[in-house]
Amino acid sequence: MRMQSRAGFTLIEVLLAVAVTGMVMVAVSGSFISTLRAREEVQTLSDSTQAGERILTLLERDLHGLWHHNIKNNAVLKGRNMDYGGFDADRIDFLTSTDAISGVLDSSGQLTKPSICEVGYWLKDNPRIPGLLELWRREDPLVDADLVTDGQFQMVSDRLKSFNITYYETLGYKSEELMEWDSSLEDQLPRRIKIEFTVHRQVANRNQSSGEVADFEKILKTYTRHIVFDPRMTEILMPGIAMVSLAPPRPEAGGGGGPAGPGGEEGLGPAGPAGPGGVRTTEGGDNTSLIGAGNRGRASTQTRGVGRGGGGGGRGGPTITQGGGASSGFDLGNLLRGAGIPPPPSGGSSRK
Repeated sequence: MRMQSRAGFTLIEVLLAVAVTGMVMVAVSGSFISTLRAREEVQTLSDSTQAGERILTLLERDLHGLWHHNIKNNAVLKGRNMDYGGFDADRIDFLTSTDAISGVLDSSGQLTKPSICEVGYWLKDNPRIPGLLELWRREDPLVDADLVTDGQFQMVSDRLKSFNITYYETLGYKSEELMEWDSSLEDQLPRRIKIEFTVHRQVANRNQSSGEVADFEKILKTYTRHIVFDPRMTEILMPGIAMVSLAPPRPEAGGGGGPAGPGGEEGLGPAGPAGPGGVRTTEGGDNTSLIGAGNRGRASTQTRGVGRGGGGGGRGGPTITQGGGASSGFDLGNLLRGAGIPPPPSGGSSRK
């Protein structure tokens, strides 16, 4: 009787299959690890790039909202040249009208965000990574006499190598570079501000334990932006430049003059066509006031009737202005009829 053979794998076949599978897994895992490392490297590069742009955007927004109206001693901007550990760590404080992040509580306990607040950008040492600086944004919603104290702090970035601010009075590459600016002393604002800082790119090596910041494979990236202000901003703090318009004074009643013409009272009369060349005095220094035919209606709120220049108006003489100029009046109808220009009246006129 013949015995039936059983099919199966030999030991050599099993070992060969295990070896092939291991080789494939090693290749796949190596490719997977390389992909993860590349992704982490791209992410760190993207984070550092976004951090630089975010700092520039935040600074530009705050500086373009610079507030300069009705501030004691013109203390609206103060930039100081400072360093920390041999690296530039400039500080800037100013008033701005941008939206406040924090707020104040009113008497009823409701959070209110002011329309004007103190903002500053300060730097300090990074306690976690030696050799790097932290950038903090200070915001004080209560504007007081001291521009550079108090407030709340929010961290903007913790990987700065340097932070430098330069001020210019004019535009152009020949402009003088100023390291500090104090509006309370200058009584003016800079024409432009240059912001320049260096960000240390975070290395995507998990085994990194030191704070080495050498510029290796572009590990440091510098950002620069010029913030240009409106030309009027440079003189906005000077006396007599930024002025608040006031309402004009209430006009007085019509002055005393000659007898009223037909249809009007003495001085300021009701509506009606003016006579040929009624005499009137206008407020202001312009000596080109019009007079004569076609002047209808009441005397305006800036015009006073004098002599025979009432509502309907009689025949009068020249217009007399505050600036001292005078021009003879005439009637267009008489001129077309050949009557010529009437002579000025013999009576005197008042000068206002």
